[in-house]
Amino acid sequence: MNDLAPFGATPGSPRPADPVDNLPRRQLRLLGEAADKMLAADDPAAMVEDLFALISDELRLDVFFNYRLDPDGLTLVAHAGLTEAEAAAGARLEVGQAVCGYAAKERRPIQAFCVQTSDDPLTGFVRDLGIDAYACTPLVHGSTLLGTLGFGRRWTDRFDADELAFLHTVCHYVALAKYRLKIEAELREGIATRERLLGELNHRVRNALQTAVAVVRLGAADTADDAAKAALAAAAARLEVLAAAHRPLYAADTPTSIDIAALLDAITERGDGEPIEVTAHGTACLPIEQAAAVALLVHAMLDPDPEALTQVTIDAGGDAMAIALIGPAMGIVRPAIDDGRLVRGLSRQLRATIARNGTDRLTLSIPGRAHSG
Repeated sequence: MNDLAPFGATPGSPRPADPVDNLPRRQLRLLGEAADKMLAADDPAAMVEDLFALISDELRLDVFFNYRLDPDGLTLVAHAGLTEAEAAAGARLEVGQAVCGYAAKERRPIQAFCVQTSDDPLTGFVRDLGIDAYACTPLVHGSTLLGTLGFGRRWTDRFDADELAFLHTVCHYVALAKYRLKIEAELREGIATRERLLGELNHRVRNALQTAVAVVRLGAADTADDAAKAALAAAAARLEVLAAAHRPLYAADTPTSIDIAALLDAITERGDGEPIEVTAHGTACLPIEQAAAVALLVHAMLDPDPEALTQVTIDAGGDAMAIALIGPAMGIVRPAIDDGRLVRGLSRQLRATIARNGTDRLTLSIPGRAHSG
């Protein structure tokens, strides 16, 4: 006679209220060990194999099947106690097929007793494997069905109530662990996808900026008017500054802000090859819009004598970020630059003030704490 019934019930008997309360102490200790292993697991299949090795002697288990739910059915992802041919025969199940497929369809534990004397078509597969008692539990987290986990015996035709309670609790832990691993895998994939998209965006923006610089420089080369030629050359130089502001953005862990020290290091190259020392105190970061404005403003302040710059210091430790450009004559007032439309417009955008000390220092102060994040 076949005894195919929901977990915790034989025909005509009520379901126990809380099966864990009745577990023997040795099985409770095993549950603790199983929980520790699953919390530390990083491979879903290996996790279940390790679990089977831990509990198989205590419960005298001969086989287990772990199926993963896929869009087109159930796939066997881990097993023990089977030959390669037997595993291949059960590699795929439809939802509703065999005991595991039926447990997945019903979303409740199913047990099959006296399998070897049964003619129930649902038990045909496990019967062919010589299994006489089989218990399968769907792995469910919330409303998400992840798969099934079933355990079988060949030496007897049933599990007792304590054993079923133990297996059901273990499967609950497996479902929690598998859901955690699933979410972690999805997060890793999301991060990898974001990095691929940022890399593609970086490539396209870099190419677009390089094309724009080339087009403007070609226009300058084809222009006979000296004033127009100078204006186009200045535009090309500013596009190159924007390209320099773009590069540190994709090297940062936070794609919404730019390391100002890295940015200024990129745009303050001297034509004579002498190094420019850039140092920063505090977290010297700004949002991309402010960083681009800083880059353009510093570039404007160095025009027409970038060779005069020898050192840059950034102090971001207080409520304002102070950027000091240090070098011969950097502190001398230059009305044509300081009062120009570009400098005044960028200063308003940043709410920044510019101070020269009359000798070797120009200080750009940006208020607020936006740079501290």
